[in-house]
Amino acid sequence: MSTPASSRRLAVTLTLGVAIVMSVVSGCGAGTRNTASASPVPLPAPIGTSQQISRDNLTHLWPLTVDHGTIECRANDQAVFIAPDGNTYALNDKAKTNGAENIELIRAAGADHSPISLGALRTKALALCSMNTDHPRTDSAATSK
Repeated sequence: MSTPASSRRLAVTLTLGVAIVMSVVSGCGAGTRNTASASPVPLPAPIGTSQQISRDNLTHLWPLTVDHGTIECRANDQAVFIAPDGNTYALNDKAKTNGAENIELIRAAGADHSPISLGALRTKALALCSMNTDHPRTDSAATSK
């Protein structure tokens, strides 16, 4: 036969046990991020024709296997991405022609295993070219009036 004190102890023990299990189960997703529904973090201000950029800025549009780096516009509208290890990758043909590494080496694949578009990253890098006053452009748009 159980006494009121032992019944109370059992109820408290069960309540604590359920609370612990619930906190463990609800914490299982902690630390993971669903970037498909995350809001992008605004980009920091560019420094000249260079800008820090990360996965947080482009969320689900981030196309690379590294999570951050620097985008730059170099002479003659060469758009590049500089990875954390210091390697420079071409975001356009002008940069590739001038010796930047192939961006495919660090390009991520989507859920369907096809490469994620470089469009958003390339657009951000090329926007820096409009600020590029140190390096003259050699295309016809820069020379025509």
